[in-house]
Amino acid sequence: MGFLPVPSDAELSHDAVAARNRFADEHPGPLSPLDRALLNNVTVFEAYTRWFDVKDELEALVGERAVTLFSLALSRAVPAPYPTAFFEGELRNGGDDPDNPQVTEAETLLLEWGRAVGADPSRVPADLVARVEQTFKPASRAVLAGYAGLMFAVCIFSLVAGLEPEATTQL
Repeated sequence: MGFLPVPSDAELSHDAVAARNRFADEHPGPLSPLDRALLNNVTVFEAYTRWFDVKDELEALVGERAVTLFSLALSRAVPAPYPTAFFEGELRNGGDDPDNPQVTEAETLLLEWGRAVGADPSRVPADLVARVEQTFKPASRAVLAGYAGLMFAVCIFSLVAGLEPEATTQL
């Protein structure tokens, strides 16, 4: 077990069960080990699961595959093994090779930006920032930056919680 337990349904508090049920109403399917670790505190769970809302907005702008590639690039750069394994699995499930995906120009930009943000968000090269600014309007950049921040936070949480990459197979 890592730093944080991954509680079963029987181990959840009444408030955690209620939070899980509210979440399940909008996001059917089993909770991931990450989501379960977040349920150790309802406020933390509710804050972090807003990631799904921002992810949905970003997917509407750039597409699901582009968001997955961006998430993978960022999580690899951190490096955060749990989310990396999750997003590699998502790409494999979609028929892609996570180590050598065939990418569009827009996806290439998001891969570069994800790597830079994940490596050091305070040192993203100016030419890369300029390319992102030229490609996306301010409202879209706000979603990109917000998602990057949430994705970075998820990576850090998974590292602090001690989530093992093998746990992604339970998704």
